[in-house]
Amino acid sequence: MKPLTLLILMLACAGCADFPELEGSEPPELKSARYPMLITLQDNLGPPVDPVNEAAEVEEDLLARREALEEKSEDLQNAEIN
Repeated sequence: MKPLTLLILMLACAGCADFPELEGSEPPELKSARYPMLITLQDNLGPPVDPVNEAAEVEEDLLARREALEEKSEDLQNAEIN
């Protein structure tokens, strides 16, 4: 129980901390800087992905991995133990 009490005391003290204000801390050239050009999200992400083709690729990959694991497990089951 003592660590819990200590933790609560530390969090209470951290809540009372005085943090400096951020207003006025930016340099003057930042206030006159231009905003960056905004682009649409669709332009940034590129063309949409065809879910059917992507699912087929994932399925092929998973089937290949399954076959490899089955071969490996078969080899391990047939391995000779000394």
